[in-house]
Amino acid sequence: MTIHKPCAAFLLLVAGAIPVGLSGCRNTGAPYSGKPEIATSDSGAVSISRMGGEIDVDDAPHGASLSTMGGDIHVKSVASFAHLKTMGGNIDIDNANASVDAVSMGGNIVIDKANGAVKASTNGGNVTVHLVAGADDPSSGQRHDVELISNGGNIELTVPKNFPMDVQVTLAYTKSATRAYRIEDNIGLTQHTSKDWDDSAGTPRKYIRAQGIAGNGSNHVVIKTINGDVIVRSE
Repeated sequence: MTIHKPCAAFLLLVAGAIPVGLSGCRNTGAPYSGKPEIATSDSGAVSISRMGGEIDVDDAPHGASLSTMGGDIHVKSVASFAHLKTMGGNIDIDNANASVDAVSMGGNIVIDKANGAVKASTNGGNVTVHLVAGADDPSSGQRHDVELISNGGNIELTVPKNFPMDVQVTLAYTKSATRAYRIEDNIGLTQHTSKDWDDSAGTPRKYIRAQGIAGNGSNHVVIKTINGDVIVRSE
């Protein structure tokens, strides 16, 4: 589906029904087939809400707000902002020249190229984020804070070589964990492992914590996971 509209584009897609809420937009007029929708906005933010199924957006130069009750979300390119949420699927962004807020209730989150603040959380999957050159430019005046959370998966963050950051990593592992987990970095983080099992959060667990400052520490990086590895690297 291609949308042409001089203002924000809004779609409300309900399984088994044709798209509604397209006042002021031009569309193909074809009935909804239940297949993944593809939306492209020439100008104006893209907004898509679905009761179920995949969302695939090629280009959102003025921002995107996308949500589905059950399916994957894929965005090739987005600028300005990206608010993405799925109740049961993966989230993939190829290129984000924008702040990103991504939430999955049960899937992986991958952001291949990010130049902006990133907040990503999943209840059951891995999180992979790659900040690109430009994110380390202090003259831009933009904050590039990062918050990555998984309640059961690995987290990997790659940043530019001179990216200034204050890093706080918390890795919890439970008594029932099937293997050892680790925090791996090449920026000189200081690590500490708790000695006793802590049941204040329910299941008894121990914690590996790591912290450190690179450059002037102007960007805050917070990473939290349970029963998963954490990798923080600069390149």
